[in-house]
Amino acid sequence: MLKNNLLKIKAIHCIAFIFLFPVSAKSQNPPPPTILEELGFVLDDLLLISNKYVSPAAEAAVYQSTGSWYSSAKSLDLFEVDVSLHVNALPVSDAQKSFVVNDSDFIRLDIRDAQTAQVPTALGGETSVFYDFTLGGDDYELQTFEGANQQVFYYPYLQGSIGLWGQTEVTLQYVPQVKIDASGYKTFGGAIKHNISQYWLGDTPDSQALQVAVQVVYSLFDSKIFFDGFEITSTDPDQDALAVINSLTVDANAFTGQLIASKRINKFEFVGALAVSANQFDYTMGGEGDFLLGLLNDAFTALEDTSSMLRGNIGVNYHMHNWYLASNVTIGNFINTNLSIHYKL
Repeated sequence: MLKNNLLKIKAIHCIAFIFLFPVSAKSQNPPPPTILEELGFVLDDLLLISNKYVSPAAEAAVYQSTGSWYSSAKSLDLFEVDVSLHVNALPVSDAQKSFVVNDSDFIRLDIRDAQTAQVPTALGGETSVFYDFTLGGDDYELQTFEGANQQVFYYPYLQGSIGLWGQTEVTLQYVPQVKIDASGYKTFGGAIKHNISQYWLGDTPDSQALQVAVQVVYSLFDSKIFFDGFEITSTDPDQDALAVINSLTVDANAFTGQLIASKRINKFEFVGALAVSANQFDYTMGGEGDFLLGLLNDAFTALEDTSSMLRGNIGVNYHMHNWYLASNVTIGNFINTNLSIHYKL
């Protein structure tokens, strides 16, 4: 019985070899890729670069949009209003300005005169690194993406809060499009904060007792980073550029939960918080060349996923009657600083 089974298996292998060998032999000499297939390979390579290029800018957007939604764990009194003017500053470290690419990572692109290179992120600066590739037998070149070349990203905005029932308050933030240096910002969002220390301190706690609150925030932060335009162009000077790219827009939708604690000592109030965010990013390259730019932006949908981020916040407030000055520092992969002046109505 076993012998018969072995003979059957050998027969099947022989038949498979006879019928599949011509196909296998033919597959060793596949037809050359079409120009659309070549373009697809180039887009795959650009997507690989873009992932590392945009990631620091996306993370920076979350830090900027989620670090200053509160100034204290203590809630406002019923219908009391807090109006504030904020200035946000986010410095960029050298580690967030560049990343390494290797020739072996690419399908179609070749790093010019090198096997590896260090290139800028969207938060970086200028570069002299070029990629070479072919499309339909023609030679093309691309200077690698450059960044905004800023040491600090900052923007001002207004914020307002109102106290509601049950030691709960609502905060709103809105800023229309503002362009500062090589960046533009637009933000909108809202937050609900609830004081939970009332459940063990009572309704009339000591003004200097430790206060604890929880807050839930939704924020949409639209940051647009402008840079010197770079071309995807043929090496033939008589041909027009395929595309000119001069900006990157990152839309960061973030849901944030925060546990906040604060303690007031005379005129000073010390504040700390632990925050976690779930983030959804949308990326758009801006410039000229609708066809290739449209294909690249369509390919960006592969990068638009959800991520989470954990970080800490510390701050100090100084109170002066109905006015107070507040500071907030977000600590994590970035160090984001927020300074604000508040007036209570």
